[in-house]
Amino acid sequence: MNAVIYLNGATLMTTNTQRVLEIARDTGYAGIEARVERLLQSSAEVRATAELARPNEVLTVNGVALSLRSDGRMNREQLDADLPPRLRICKEIRSRYLLAIVPRAPGLQTSRAIPGTREALELARERAGAMGIRIGFEFLGFADCPINTPALAGEVVDGVDGIELVLDSCHWHASGARPLRDYPVERLALVHLNDAPAMPPLEIEDRDRVFPGEGVINLRDLAKDLTADGYAGPWSLETFNASYWGEDPAEVAGRGLAAVLRIVGGSPEGLPPNLDLDP
Repeated sequence: MNAVIYLNGATLMTTNTQRVLEIARDTGYAGIEARVERLLQSSAEVRATAELARPNEVLTVNGVALSLRSDGRMNREQLDADLPPRLRICKEIRSRYLLAIVPRAPGLQTSRAIPGTREALELARERAGAMGIRIGFEFLGFADCPINTPALAGEVVDGVDGIELVLDSCHWHASGARPLRDYPVERLALVHLNDAPAMPPLEIEDRDRVFPGEGVINLRDLAKDLTADGYAGPWSLETFNASYWGEDPAEVAGRGLAAVLRIVGGSPEGLPPNLDLDP
């Protein structure tokens, strides 16, 4: 069985996007998720990535925050400013998705955030759809994010057509790691795989993430449950751990791919013969 696995640029954040793409290609990933933090700062990096990328090699651009006002209403002015440059980048590097999140908003009640988030998603969907780009919506498990569980993410997109979902294992863990009964797995476009150290889940930050299998998240059961519900991939390795950024990026990518494969099974196309899958 072939596993479709992407390399999120956050795992190699200090490496330019075109080099991340080359490493992903050489290592055996299906492609990459590009980081908008880098691409917004360098039009040259956007052009170099566009020249290098093959069709379907850039799955997503991470991403855009669905900005809300303090009362929960959509911040249209902010979205009107943020969406165009991100969508232009998606178009230029031929990314299939622009990922969207609800930002952290301490004190904002969920009941107030849901209508504004739905309106923001509809606006993003219309703008992206006009350019042939899709929106993937990801909840954040942080305590100060008003949409911080799978069930709430499902409630947000219920009745909002044309929005797909992204599930992140660390945010699932932080949200309580409950069964995904209220989460519409059939709308799932991508799963970010990563692990977390033994610490209170609600205290975990992105920078604490480690490779799958090196922490306490029950990733095998998560992958098994998703597969049983009909999910067939793709998967993506997404860590923000700065300790990896100082290592050789090709070596990090290889270790990370092996770690993902030990969770999801199978092998990717072009698997290097020297990739160690033993635990």
